[in-house]
Amino acid sequence: MDRRAPCRRRAESRGLSLRVAVSGLGVICALGDTVDGVWQRVLRGDRGATPARLFSTEGQRSSLAAEVPDLVVPTEGGSPWSRTDALALSAARQALRAAKLENRTGIRLGIVVGGTTGGMYETEALLAKMHAEPSARVPNPAMLAHPLSATSDRLASVLGPFARTRTLCSACSSGANAFALGRAWLELDLVDAVLVGGADGLCRLTFTGFNALGAMDVGQARPFDARRRGLNIGEGAGFAVLEREERAGARGVPPLAELVGAGIVSEAHHITNPHESGEYPAEAIAKALKEAALAPTDVDYVNAHGTGTTLNDVMETAALQKAFGEETSRIYVSSTKGQIGHTLGAAGAIEAIFTVLAIRDGKVPPTGGLEQVDPACSALRHVVGAAAETNVRVALSNAFGFGGVDTVLAFAKLGYAAEQERPARAVWVTGIGSASRMGGLQWDENARLLEPQPAPSAGDPEVEDPTATLDLVRARRLDRAARLAASAAQLAWSSGNDGIFLGTSYGDPDASAAFLARVFAKGPRMAPPAEFPNLVPSSPSGHASIYLALHGPAIAIADLATSGEAAIVTAWELIASGFIDAATAGSVEGPSQIVESSIAPSFSDAAGEKRSEARRTTGAAVVRLTREPPPETAELVEERVIVQQVVQGATLAEVVGAMAPPFVKGAVVVSEITPAIREALQRTPWEKAQILEVAPAVGRHEGLGGFAVAAAAGLLLKGGVFSALILGTSPGRVYGLRLERP
Repeated sequence: MDRRAPCRRRAESRGLSLRVAVSGLGVICALGDTVDGVWQRVLRGDRGATPARLFSTEGQRSSLAAEVPDLVVPTEGGSPWSRTDALALSAARQALRAAKLENRTGIRLGIVVGGTTGGMYETEALLAKMHAEPSARVPNPAMLAHPLSATSDRLASVLGPFARTRTLCSACSSGANAFALGRAWLELDLVDAVLVGGADGLCRLTFTGFNALGAMDVGQARPFDARRRGLNIGEGAGFAVLEREERAGARGVPPLAELVGAGIVSEAHHITNPHESGEYPAEAIAKALKEAALAPTDVDYVNAHGTGTTLNDVMETAALQKAFGEETSRIYVSSTKGQIGHTLGAAGAIEAIFTVLAIRDGKVPPTGGLEQVDPACSALRHVVGAAAETNVRVALSNAFGFGGVDTVLAFAKLGYAAEQERPARAVWVTGIGSASRMGGLQWDENARLLEPQPAPSAGDPEVEDPTATLDLVRARRLDRAARLAASAAQLAWSSGNDGIFLGTSYGDPDASAAFLARVFAKGPRMAPPAEFPNLVPSSPSGHASIYLALHGPAIAIADLATSGEAAIVTAWELIASGFIDAATAGSVEGPSQIVESSIAPSFSDAAGEKRSEARRTTGAAVVRLTREPPPETAELVEERVIVQQVVQGATLAEVVGAMAPPFVKGAVVVSEITPAIREALQRTPWEKAQILEVAPAVGRHEGLGGFAVAAAAGLLLKGGVFSALILGTSPGRVYGLRLERP
C-alpha cells in the first residue's frame, strides 16, 4: 500500500478520523517543572548542567549532570517510589491538567511509558550488596521500586485507572516510541485518549557507564560544535496527551499540533556506535514523512538527537543530508541536549514536546553551547545563540537509542497534513521458535512445551544447549539472555525488516549488581565499559536485532509476569494498525539469582500470591507475526494461524467475558493453572475447553507468557484443536489472546 495516498478504513472502524491531536503537555527537567517555564529557558539558551549533587562523582571523567533540584519523591500508597516515578508523576499530571482530563468520566484513557533506569537509583546500593554478600539475597520490599514497569504502576495508583497500560524500553528512543504506540492505539480505537511519554531519573549506574564509554564532556555539552567532547547526563520526564481532534475540541481544548507520522528503523550495526553513513535515520525520516503524505519541502524544523558526541553529530548530519537533499540548507536544525542534558529514556518525549511547542509558537530553540560549527556538520542550518522565529508548518523530532533504534516523529500544524486512514489488518502467525531446557523448538514442535517434564533441581543441565546453533564469533558479545533471544528468533525465521519485541520483567539485575559492586569497591575508573550497554533492559532485543540483521523496531516490554504477552500484543497492535508489516515477539529471561531470591518473591508476596519454591529456569519463546498474506499465497493459509482477538483488562473475568467463543474445539493455554483461572472460565463458552500449562515442561520464570503463546500456536498446527485462548495475569493487568486455525 502506498501510504502517501489517502485511503478509507473498513466499515467496522465506524469512520473514525485519524487526525491525532496533541492536546496536553507536561515537562520536568533541570530547567524547571512547568511546560512554559522550561520552554522559555530553552528558547533563551539557558543550560541546566551543574556539578552533580545527588551522589559523589569522585573519580569520574565528568562531574556535571542536568539534575532536577529539590525533587520531592512521594510516598503515596505505601509502596516504594523512585525518583523516576516522581518525575513521571509531575509531567503526567501537567499533561492531564492541560488537556482537561483530570476528571474523565466515560473516557478510555491509556498510558504508555518509556524509560531505562526505573528505580535503579533507589536500589543500586542494595544490588551491589547482594552481589558482594549472597546472604543479602532475600526478599526485600525495597526491590518493589526496581522494575521498569513500577513507574506505570505508580502512575496508575494515583492517576488511574487506565484502560490500557504499557511500559517499553529502546534505550534513548524509548520516550519517542511511546508516542508511536499511543498513536496506533488511537487508530485501532482501543482508547479514546492516551498519555504518552518517558521518564528517567539520575543514577550512578548510567552516570558511571557513560563516563566509562568516554561519552561524557568534562564541561558543558556542545552539540555540533567543533570542540565538542561528549554529552551531559540529565534527568526528567515528558508526557503528552494524544487524542482525536474532535474529542479535544468538544472539551474546549485547542489542539497544539498533530502527530502525523512516525518512523522506526533499527540499524542492526552496533550496540552503542551508530552506522556512520546515516542511512538508517534517513530511512526513519522517509518513513515518517511518507506516512504523513509529506515531502522534505514541507519540513521547517528538526529537533536533532544531537548528543554532542563525536560520532553521533557527524552521522546525524549525513542522515539529514540524505533525507532532505537540496532542502537541507533551508531547514532549521537544533539540539536541546545542550540545555537539559541527555535525559536518556525521557529524551525522545521531552524533545518531542519541544518540537510541538516550536510549531505552536513559531520559535525554534538554539543549540545550547554551539559556537563554532564543526565543518563536518556545516551543511545544516544551525540555530546559534538565540531562538529563530519562523512559521513552522512541519517539524521532526529525532531520537536514537542503544542497539541502533532510530525513531523519528513528525508533527504538523493542525490541518496542514492531509488526513490519512489505514485499513486495519489481519495478523498471522508465520513462525514459532523457543529456546529453553527443552532445547531449540521450531514451528509445530512447540506443542511439546505442553508436555510435562521432571522438575529441575540445582545443577541440572538443560536437555541441550538451545543456543548451540549460533555463530560463536558473531555471538561473542551476547550475554545469556541475548543468546536465548537470538536463538528463538532464528528458529522463528525472523528476517529482513522484521521488528523484534521482547518481554523482560526485570532486565539483568545480577549484571547490574556486579557492575555496581565493582564501582563501589574499586572506584568508577574501574567500571568495565563493554559491560555497560548490556545493562539496559532493551539489550537482548538490540543484540538479537544486530545478530539477525533485523531492521524493524527493536523494543523491550516490561510488565512483570505478563511481559511476554505484552510484547506480543504490542507487535500485534503495530501490525494491525498498519505501522509495520512484520515482527518477532515474545519473552526472554536469563539467569538471575537476585530475581529468584530477592525480587520476584517480593512481588509475589506483595500481590498476596503463593510463590513456587521450584528453582527458576531460563529461556526465550517468540512467534513471528505478519500482516495478512498477499493473494498469491492465499491457498497456503491453512498452514498458518491467525491472531483473531486481543484483549487487555484489569481482571480475568473482564478479559474472559470479552472473548468470543471457541471455534469447534478449543483449548486454554496458560503459564500455570491457578484456581483463579479455573473460576474465571466457569459459566463461559470456554468452560469445557481443556486447560493446558507450560510451566511443567519449561520450568518457572517470568517469561512463561511467550512460551504459552508459542505452545498454543504449535498446538493449533498439530491439529485437533481449532481455537486457543491464552491468558496471562500480573497484578492489575490481564492479557487475553485468541488464536485460530483458519
